[in-house]
Amino acid sequence: MKNALLILLTLIAQLTFGQESTNNALSNFIGKLYVQGQLHGGVLVADGQEVVYKEGWGIAKKATHTALDGTESFYINSMGKMFTAILTLQLVDEGIISLEDNLEALLEDFNHPQASQVTLHDLLAHRSGLRDYFLLQLSGEMSFEISKSEMLVEVSKMDLKFEPGNKFNYSNTGYILLSLIVEKYRQKPFYEVMNERIFKVLAMENTYPKYDMDPSQMPDYFSSDGSVDQIGGDDFGGDGGEISTLEDMHKFMAALGSEELLSEKMWTLAFTPHSFPSEVPEDAWPPPHQDPYGYGFSIMELPYTDNTTARAVAHGGAGVGTSFAVRYLESQRIIINWNNMFKNPILVDLIEFLATGQ
Repeated sequence: MKNALLILLTLIAQLTFGQESTNNALSNFIGKLYVQGQLHGGVLVADGQEVVYKEGWGIAKKATHTALDGTESFYINSMGKMFTAILTLQLVDEGIISLEDNLEALLEDFNHPQASQVTLHDLLAHRSGLRDYFLLQLSGEMSFEISKSEMLVEVSKMDLKFEPGNKFNYSNTGYILLSLIVEKYRQKPFYEVMNERIFKVLAMENTYPKYDMDPSQMPDYFSSDGSVDQIGGDDFGGDGGEISTLEDMHKFMAALGSEELLSEKMWTLAFTPHSFPSEVPEDAWPPPHQDPYGYGFSIMELPYTDNTTARAVAHGGAGVGTSFAVRYLESQRIIINWNNMFKNPILVDLIEFLATGQ
């Protein structure tokens, strides 16, 4: 009996030491990425529901010299398109609308002359040809002070970049239209629907629309010269911009594929490549997505072990800092990271480190 107990205690000690050793190696590696300038924010790594690493690297508040610790709220930027796609597909799941429905029928107030040629499928997969309002703002062709309704009127007057369904061109405008479709058919404000059908279901208690967050409770966001940015601008809804935490985004990524949110049929459609980098127009700016796109998710093939790759779904975000979340579908490996200054949102070296274990 004593021998059996001794063996059990030894095994527990070995497992604990092994886990601590792995976590230390991971922390040391991510610390190296921070020193190299690849990261300034928070990182979470999980194996399904189990969080194996969560930490922050860098400055949280410049005035008080406070360090990030990984518990902060942060802007998720375009990662919020995953929420919008799910809310839209829930309507399809319930038979309220279909992927073949056209924009003219779905939103009669959006008076683009080619609205009848744009389908719900086109909006979800960025195949509508609608001009991207955010890129128009960045290029100086549209004011940053414009209201959502004014913006949609302006876009409705502009020629499409291509015939709907013929190419792949990322469009924030399309996802704002999806949020209006959700509002119309749920007969509730978009964020109220999002809260009821995603955040409450998954107990994401620290995820909000941007306008609900006190800026003083956020970490500083920095310009390239090290000065603190003054964060402002409207949150149109639908194209991203919510505020969340590493813990909440982990809950969401762990729930992908779960019937808590969608049927298996809808998940299959969401994770099926519908648009491909080779279809991006030659004059597209910024550079096109380098991976196929489903409905609200990039579809990726990523290193999983030394000699194998695995299918994963992901979405990044850029604008107010940068952010990225990826979920390996079969193994349930999850990586989430964000930066409170502008950096490449995808930590390629971390993905490869987890694959090799070195």
